[in-house]
Amino acid sequence: MHTEFSDGAKVYRENYFRGLRPDPDLWIDEWADEYMRIPRDTGAPEPGQYRTSRTPYAREPMRCLSPAHPCRRVVTMMASQLMKTQIALNWMGGLIHMAPSNILALLPSLGLSKRVSGRISKTIKATPVLRERVATSRSRDARNTMDTKEFEGGSLYVTTAGSAANLSELSARYIYGDEVDRWENDVGQEGDPIRLAETRATNFGRNAKIYFSSSPTIKGASRIADLFESSDQRHYYVPCPTCGHMQVLEWERLHYSADYATVHYECAAPECDVLIEEHHKSDMLARGEWRAHGRGDGKTVGFHLSALYSPTGWMDWASLAVEFEDAKKAQAQGDTSLMQVFYNTRLAKVWDSALEQTKAEVLIARARLEKYTLGAMPLGVLMLTGAVDVQANRLELMVMGFGVGMERWVVDHQIIWGDPADERTWAVLDEKLKARYRHPCGVGLGILATGVDSGGHHTDEVYQFCRARRWRNVFAIKGASKPGRPVIAQRPSMVDVTWKGQTERNGAELWFVGTDTAKDWIYNRYPFPDGPGSLHFANDLPDEFFAQCVAERKVARYVRGHKRIEWVKGKAERNEALDLMVYCLAMAHYLGINRYQEHDWERVRQSLSQAGLFDDTAAIKPVQSERIAIALQQSSSNAKAALVPAPQPAAPVATPRPVAAPPQRRSSASGYLKRR
Repeated sequence: MHTEFSDGAKVYRENYFRGLRPDPDLWIDEWADEYMRIPRDTGAPEPGQYRTSRTPYAREPMRCLSPAHPCRRVVTMMASQLMKTQIALNWMGGLIHMAPSNILALLPSLGLSKRVSGRISKTIKATPVLRERVATSRSRDARNTMDTKEFEGGSLYVTTAGSAANLSELSARYIYGDEVDRWENDVGQEGDPIRLAETRATNFGRNAKIYFSSSPTIKGASRIADLFESSDQRHYYVPCPTCGHMQVLEWERLHYSADYATVHYECAAPECDVLIEEHHKSDMLARGEWRAHGRGDGKTVGFHLSALYSPTGWMDWASLAVEFEDAKKAQAQGDTSLMQVFYNTRLAKVWDSALEQTKAEVLIARARLEKYTLGAMPLGVLMLTGAVDVQANRLELMVMGFGVGMERWVVDHQIIWGDPADERTWAVLDEKLKARYRHPCGVGLGILATGVDSGGHHTDEVYQFCRARRWRNVFAIKGASKPGRPVIAQRPSMVDVTWKGQTERNGAELWFVGTDTAKDWIYNRYPFPDGPGSLHFANDLPDEFFAQCVAERKVARYVRGHKRIEWVKGKAERNEALDLMVYCLAMAHYLGINRYQEHDWERVRQSLSQAGLFDDTAAIKPVQSERIAIALQQSSSNAKAALVPAPQPAAPVATPRPVAAPPQRRSSASGYLKRR
């Protein structure tokens, strides 16, 4: 039987001489125009030979991604479906052909990484020069799998950015991060995934190239916006077809009729009053140029582009106008999610829901008109609740007064400096929680219930503090940021167990707080200057306090295709004041104050008006901010023990007559669970 064998000498000669030929030295856009093919089976609107002339604004980003360009990092903050992913495909194809090395592509989710990997595989199959260099896919060959594509000189890895192992187990010269605003905030408690991804290219020095792309999301929490701010901030300028004035297309200059039949763009030139028709867009894009608006860090090039630049035949101006009007109608009815999507995916701008909410400046101006200071209270205060936020180096205490119709007053705000792991810090807090605040009628009001946040790094210390003070209504609480949760749970969770694994009957209690519901209630009442539900601030609170009160924004996110409404804050913003107000409100709900009727409040008023004849009428004003010096005991035998100043007790106040007790809190128990 005749069997043909491959000619080894011939194969050797072909590969030897192919190796002698230099790789093409082209910019990525030139390489894409000559070699790239868009496969038909991907559902692309324009398959076949790639043409940069179709999207002229993509030429300069691809040039900056070329290995010969001096920049290290390229950032594209663009609207959806404006060639962000295709630019990445062109870049990776050019690298495999001309400058092969390891490439790491990171996606926000496993599903998206599989889809992108499939698109890469189809692109390789459709492009001859890539098909020759990338290993063929075989069922028993690990060289070309769903997440790994091996080629001459390196490998392409496609994985998710949600795992710390994915960001630390390999080294790559080229890093691609897609939709970085959808990445996890903290990967495996190891830090920012952007920094973790960039460290994968550390060993390549100035030869490394990093590409991040995404549509922006929320102001203060958008990674791509932060990256763009660190760049030279390039915008695409296009000329007016009449006067030639170079300008950036802005949404505010788009004009359209009520039926969207006529859509024009107003020229930005002061001496030109021409309304530009959309059929001029192709010529305008071809004659456009990128111009930098900033200096940047010297190594990052950034590009911003909205859907107004979408080529003819893709997203037209009339469709954008329809989307905007639909979002505007929904916003008028209280639903801002469509407007957020329009800003993020069409205008490529961050969404700031704070535009619709009360500003910190408004709260500050209102507070400066109040007649009371910290430690004092107006006549309308009838009951007090407290809240404690636990930080790494301090405890923050807020005392809030409640009156008729859940009208509220910030009565006190103190910072107790000290390590929460030290018992003496908690001893100072204990004394402050015992303080009584002088009411204008002469009665000293005590804190009826206090919630202590246990969600940080000092959970055990919080449990220990609250366990011995249950009889004083001092409870450990934890936020549950899920929509629809009650402000405070119907019953607590018992967190102490015996050595048999059974729940300790008299152990510490943990109350879950519906933070989303509480924040909705608080933010909806910020505009009220007075009356039921309104919030008053002491006139000597610092300005930073009010910035913390409005630090969070309500936004819409889409998780696996489902819309989820969340409260978020900027990465650098503090929100301790808002958290404390949430906890004070939760304690009010624990006491049942939210269910008080007029006759209940009247009983409280009568009790307060019956102050004793010999009650001390001197007002008590606790110190607003007090640093507690806690000295560590030295292990050396000859070291002197450090003395810690004892907390100053509040001025003595005569015990007032009993105040009307709040309504009994509803509770339920299961007889079945009591069986043995």
